[in-house]
Amino acid sequence: MTRFKWGKAMKMLIAALMVCLLSVLSFAVYNTYDAYTQMMIAQQQQHLLITARAASQNLSLYLSEQIRNVEILTQTPGFLNQFHTYYVSGEQKGLKEHILSYMLSQNQGISRIYLLDQNGNEVFRYNQYPFLEAFDESVLHLDRLVEDRQTGLGSAFRISPQHYGLTLVNSITDGNDYLGAVVSVLDMEALYQQYMVPLQLQGTVDLIVKNERGTIIMHPESEMLAFNYFGDIPDLDTLPEYESLWNMLQLQYSQEEGVAIYRSYSSGILPEREEISAFSRMNLNGTSWYISAVMPYSQVVQMVNENLNRFAFLVTVIFILIASSILIIYGLQKNRQKLKIEARYLRDMNRTLEELHESREQVRHYQKLQTIGALAGGIVHEFNNLLTPIMGYSEFLKHQLGPENEYYEDIDEIYKAGSRAKEIVDQILPFSRRETDSSQYNVVNLNAVIWDALKMVRMLLTSSVRLVVKPYNGPINVYGSATQIHQILLNLCTNACQAMEPAGGTLTVATRRISQDQLPQQFHPVSEGEFVQIEVSDTGCGIPSEMLSQIFDPFFTTKAAGDGTGLGLSVVQNILISHGGFIEAKSTLGQGSRFLVYLPITNQLPNVSIQEGKKSGRTGMGSILLVDDELRVVRYFKRRLLHLGYQVDAFTDPEEALNTFKRTPEHWDLLIVDEAMPKLRGTALLQYMKQHNHDLRVILVTGLVGDSAIRLHAERQIDEILTKPVEFEALSGTIVRLLSEETSDK
Repeated sequence: MTRFKWGKAMKMLIAALMVCLLSVLSFAVYNTYDAYTQMMIAQQQQHLLITARAASQNLSLYLSEQIRNVEILTQTPGFLNQFHTYYVSGEQKGLKEHILSYMLSQNQGISRIYLLDQNGNEVFRYNQYPFLEAFDESVLHLDRLVEDRQTGLGSAFRISPQHYGLTLVNSITDGNDYLGAVVSVLDMEALYQQYMVPLQLQGTVDLIVKNERGTIIMHPESEMLAFNYFGDIPDLDTLPEYESLWNMLQLQYSQEEGVAIYRSYSSGILPEREEISAFSRMNLNGTSWYISAVMPYSQVVQMVNENLNRFAFLVTVIFILIASSILIIYGLQKNRQKLKIEARYLRDMNRTLEELHESREQVRHYQKLQTIGALAGGIVHEFNNLLTPIMGYSEFLKHQLGPENEYYEDIDEIYKAGSRAKEIVDQILPFSRRETDSSQYNVVNLNAVIWDALKMVRMLLTSSVRLVVKPYNGPINVYGSATQIHQILLNLCTNACQAMEPAGGTLTVATRRISQDQLPQQFHPVSEGEFVQIEVSDTGCGIPSEMLSQIFDPFFTTKAAGDGTGLGLSVVQNILISHGGFIEAKSTLGQGSRFLVYLPITNQLPNVSIQEGKKSGRTGMGSILLVDDELRVVRYFKRRLLHLGYQVDAFTDPEEALNTFKRTPEHWDLLIVDEAMPKLRGTALLQYMKQHNHDLRVILVTGLVGDSAIRLHAERQIDEILTKPVEFEALSGTIVRLLSEETSDK
């Protein structure tokens, strides 16, 4: 009876082991299949991107070569002399001979060529390969091409509903004299067959070309020619079923190249299907075309499934081998050995689970820190919008009432409180910035950064901690990120304060200038020039010597569980490495710690790329367009500007402002626009307006100065950037200066 129960228990144990093994293998098979599918998709996307890039380059090189060949013809002395002869005597023979000789010798696929004089009149035409269909030549807009006096792509025009042509324009000049133009007409169907079809990988890839307006001008299916996703699909940007297509189009028109997976719609012309796409933008003489390489998503799935049977067979064989091995090992093992293995397995599993739990807690805490940074950005934005009218109206009332008024001091207190709030917001500001790119590095006044960081440190100090500052008497400039250096100091000072809790002590921050010879010995082989030493020391509990070599490792902390992330000193060391600097830690248990930061000194001087507006109380005349999503800010600025005599049109909806601007773009002299708006960012709005009114002066108002604003300021699309909260005197002074510059330019 006992033997029977023992045998039954063994069978149940074997069955349980088999079920567990099957579950693990099933999970592994699923993960492997999913990873393999994603790998295949990524590979196909890269292949498609290479194809789209090659098609874009081929098409660009061909069109550039056509334009360059015609330009060589038109700049020959003989051709120019014949053109001058034509204007004197009307003789066309020499010009015809040059054109005919070029057409017969080049044979580059030009179907028709026009020679136009400076008034757009046709001098001569030559048809080498006539189109099969007759078409209305007015669609060529030859007179408009002459008026533009540009060299490059003309326009794609419809020969028939399923056939497109393309014009290339070469302006003819002799010195400063404009003589006319040569207009070459190409058959886009022939272009597609010659430069696109060979890249379509045996029909598995479709190549599609759209012009700058998004209209399809090349497609393997002729029914799709002239189709425009934006114009031919109603509610493209609102209906949820079009979301993936809309996201792909937005990505395509905002980047030079990229990849996407989306569901394709064509208003019933072609069946709906999910597609993998890669795109590359072709830029030629200021004109952009968009070349896409697409293939059905189902094709990738089919490729994966074809390998699934072989993979499943292999997994089955492995499973049988493993199962057989387990049965053989189980039969050979004794009960005592089995218990040892199980005990060891449980111990390892328990240790792994503990490590996994600890890692998850650390990652979750780090994510909280990132969330705090994002929250700080939102707080700064909202506080700036509130402080603008508070400080503005109080400053305005002070100016209107004068010091002799009985309420002047009360209003002045409001203004001072707003200014203090602005200082606090400025101290929060570094937590909302993300500066990891070396392009954000500038020459930084280190003393200014240290004093700014110490403002925040003083807010963290308890009454039992005394702060001692020993600054270097003289200017010290370093090349780097002010925000990241601020972060270094704040991390070190925060750690020092926590090390002195609860008894308190002295926190010392000292700076001094040192030579290369004064650096610690371990830093000598990789350092040159002078350095600044920043010492942050405390009189706290100190760090044990066995832990001192580990404090810069990620996730290592001397604090109790839940009190620290172990990321602070690791981040500090990484920042210093990116700045070409070093950090050294010294500590005595029970006496305190010293952290010595070394940064290389630069002889360059800090330069200010974004200037605050100069104060001015002058009035002026001009038309101003004001756009800000915050009603309080708009109401305040509009009232003050009207008081100064300006004509002001104010909007809280950027789309409404854009529609109004489109009706009369030349009406306004100056644009004041907020950067962070819900429907349309200020940088996007001002770029459109600047494009349609080149004389428009632009002031960008923002709480956080981003990369795009800095770039547009450098490109002179933004004349001035003012940070919130904006003092009205600074704004009015900037307006007077910009409008005065505009008047002098005219």
